[in-house]
Amino acid sequence: VHSPVEAAEAEELGADYVTAGHVFATDCEKGAEPRGLGFLRETVNAVSIPVFAIGGISSENIGSVREAGAAGACIMSQMMKGSFYE
Repeated sequence: VHSPVEAAEAEELGADYVTAGHVFATDCEKGAEPRGLGFLRETVNAVSIPVFAIGGISSENIGSVREAGAAGACIMSQMMKGSFYE
C-alpha cells in the first residue's frame, strides 16, 4: 500500500496483512521520493493487521522500521547481494 487510507481499505476488504512502501530510497523505485518512517507509523496506526515495510530496507535501518511499529520488513536488494549481515 502507498497510504494509510489504502491500508485501511485493504483491511476492510479482508487483507490479513499489508506491505507498505516504499519507506526508504531504493533502486527499485529510482527517482521516486521515499515515503519515510512517518508514513510507516501512520500506516501502522491506521490498521489492526500487521504492516510489513518495503523499500530500501537494510541492516542499517531495519531497527527504525521496527521502532515505527512494523511487524517486519521485506528485504530484496541486500539479500540478493548477500550483504545483509555484513
